[in-house]
Amino acid sequence: MSPSTFRIRWLVLPLAALLMAAVAACAAESGLSLPEVPVISAGDSHTCGIKTDGAVVCWGDNEYGQSAPPAGSFASVSTGPFYTCGIKTDGTLACWGRNYYEQAAPPSGSFSSVSAGTFHACGIQTDGSVNCWGDNEYGQSAPPAGSFVSVSAGERYTCGVQTDSSAVCWGDNNFGEAAPPAGSFVSISAGGWHTCGVRTGGPVVCWGSIFRNAATPPAGSFTSVSAGWSHSCGVQADGAVVCWGDNDYGETVPAAGSFVSVSAGTFYTCGVKTDGKVDCWGDNKFGQITLPQGW
Repeated sequence: MSPSTFRIRWLVLPLAALLMAAVAACAAESGLSLPEVPVISAGDSHTCGIKTDGAVVCWGDNEYGQSAPPAGSFASVSTGPFYTCGIKTDGTLACWGRNYYEQAAPPSGSFSSVSAGTFHACGIQTDGSVNCWGDNEYGQSAPPAGSFVSVSAGERYTCGVQTDSSAVCWGDNNFGEAAPPAGSFVSISAGGWHTCGVRTGGPVVCWGSIFRNAATPPAGSFTSVSAGWSHSCGVQADGAVVCWGDNDYGETVPAAGSFVSVSAGTFYTCGVKTDGKVDCWGDNKFGQITLPQGW
């Protein structure tokens, strides 16, 4: 290495460090932090993730522009079948892709979380209230009053966990998917026709359609759960991922390793490992489990 090359590298590294510090400082001022590990969301035929620098990257089907995210720094992202929504580090919402039911036309305001369902989406505003938009044929976009800590939009219904740890759902209830049991919950995930939630203490309970045993979770202690179309997956307390339900495409055969999060899509699943790497398994018809370079 020549002395001039060494000087150039010596200058670039501090500048890069200062740039990253500035980005982190801006995110901190907005109230939403950049993710410490990558974030991943599995949809129907496309997948989106957030890198630790806040950039959103999507891959798979892009017929409606659902895999073409806007520029900006994001704190969270959620994929629907043909569209995607995310929250920028300034708390504002951005959605892209198919907009037939106005599901990709989010409201203004400041949000702390967002969830993209089939034809509707919901988010929690910074005051704890839930705001939904898009299709409302079954009342799935008409949330009850109250303060929420989490929300999940499913096929034609929505569920959330209120600040008192109780679960509440609204919308279509043809299979009992919007009729949560009593008890205390940490998180909840609405799928196609079934819902799963992590109870206080770690056990998972599911309700709704029992098609392919998607609503029949195993025993054990979990840190998170994700309900897909006809399968579900969860991260156990020891970091292992376990899945149950439909396995026509291998979506319930998880990769080995220790995980921090998991996301069940329609016929596939993705998860983030403790080392920050992403792994996906299941259907790959549109390249939705073919990770792009850098992931």
